[in-house]
Amino acid sequence: METVIILWITTFITMLGIGLIAPLMSIYAKSLGASNLDIGLIFGSFAIARTIAQMPVGSLSDKYGKKIFILIGTFFCGIFTLSYAFVASVIGLIFVRVLNGVFSSFITPVAGAYVASIAPREKLGEYMGLFSSAIALGFATGPLIGGFLAEWYGLTTPFYFCGAITFFAFIVSYFKLKNIMVNENGDFQYTDKLLFYKRDNLQNYKQKLISFEFLKNKYFLASYIMNTTYMATTAGVVGYLAIYAHGFNIGLGEVGFLIASTNLVMGILQRAFGKIYDKKGNILIIIGLIIASVGVWSLSESYSFLTMLGALMIMAVGNAIYTPAINALSMKEILSHKKGSAMGFFTTSLNIGMFIGAVVLGFVADYVGLSNMYKFAVISSFIICSMAYLAIVKEDKKKIERRDRK
Repeated sequence: METVIILWITTFITMLGIGLIAPLMSIYAKSLGASNLDIGLIFGSFAIARTIAQMPVGSLSDKYGKKIFILIGTFFCGIFTLSYAFVASVIGLIFVRVLNGVFSSFITPVAGAYVASIAPREKLGEYMGLFSSAIALGFATGPLIGGFLAEWYGLTTPFYFCGAITFFAFIVSYFKLKNIMVNENGDFQYTDKLLFYKRDNLQNYKQKLISFEFLKNKYFLASYIMNTTYMATTAGVVGYLAIYAHGFNIGLGEVGFLIASTNLVMGILQRAFGKIYDKKGNILIIIGLIIASVGVWSLSESYSFLTMLGALMIMAVGNAIYTPAINALSMKEILSHKKGSAMGFFTTSLNIGMFIGAVVLGFVADYVGLSNMYKFAVISSFIICSMAYLAIVKEDKKKIERRDRK
């Protein structure tokens, strides 16, 4: 558990930095002359860069060790986060977002695969819930600090602060995090080696750099489809919330509080719901989706700070139920020594969803407005996710029937 705590701290610090930037990026982009579609491209460029990098990074982390990739990611994310403060155009902002997206793929997916590899099978939901809470709590604290820094010290100040704390995450990982060697039978051992060579890790050297084999697993495939769709809606909420709230005279500090409160609730609840998933199973996925959908629909009908806060709290509870469940389900039948590749692949669903949500929903918002865009997002995503969930239920029934015949 000590290693999980160190990974939690590193992930929390990294997500704290990203959370500082996310709600401010649309306002910062507007100050550079960006349209709604440009903002979609700015958010989407980060996501697509992560998508391209994550699959090979996941496979390479299985081969060469996970610690080295976490170190590279935190170091270069710190550099490129500082660079935001110096861009002078929309094109420049997109360019830096691409580089930041590439190196961010070295951190969270690799850390998540690390946690999934060392988690006992019967506690996979709990461990993934604990890991996910670092992401949520980082995002919760980040916007609150970012909104305060932007209002009191200027819009570029959060970029300096974010870069500094990301370098701190690099230092923590370098001195405190142990590397891990995972065998084909699922056993693992800690090691002081920073980099593995072929003689150290022969079985993982056989893996392809990019492999689609995980999509043959029906649980993984359904999880991937659901998460892509769900994240598209989430991207619409996060990416355009500051602009949506501005229409009701809600300031950046209040927007930071809204996002912070949402992620704080998610972070506090995720481990508990992960434990419940270990006992109750996949039913928590659809329960979480229903509750989150009600929250997004309520957001589209909001007209004040308090109504937005209430809507986002509903969404937060749904997300806290859904996230550890879908993460655990995706890794449930993946061999331990392939979880780096699998997690790298699975988290591309987050990036593809963010890209689709940012660009497509930005296009929709330009034509029908932000409120109707939220309605469109929640209806379309719930239909697709429900169909994927039915495929999971069908696969569960087949497994039970095969087990009964034995």
